[in-house]
Amino acid sequence: MKCPPCLRDGLVVLSMGLAAVPASAKDDCDAPVSRWQTREALRQWAAAQGWQIQRLKIDDGCYEIRGTDAEGQPFKAKIEPETLKVLKLKHGDHLRERTHRRADDGPAPQAGPSPEEPRGGADAQPRPAQ
Repeated sequence: MKCPPCLRDGLVVLSMGLAAVPASAKDDCDAPVSRWQTREALRQWAAAQGWQIQRLKIDDGCYEIRGTDAEGQPFKAKIEPETLKVLKLKHGDHLRERTHRRADDGPAPQAGPSPEEPRGGADAQPRPAQ
């Protein structure tokens, strides 16, 4: 079965448009690494803001900081590495907590009733042995 030319042209235009979407991300940083401020300069700048850095990483060409602000509130900030301009700042309740488990952390906690509470709730009757 042959595809009509107008449908084929529409699919080509659609696929080209979808391919261009990732390139239009507005919160990526594109300064050449040779013009970046150092991590130490970023740490000093953050300390001057009253921030305590818990994690500093590079994401999408930007510095990303997780830490606490001068009031002790958790935050996440995306920083332009050349100018140290804050591009995004999220505070407290808007942050997702992440827990990373490693093999040496031991087994993951099991879902279900707590050891103190029998299955079925606090007033459940024990099952007879079978």
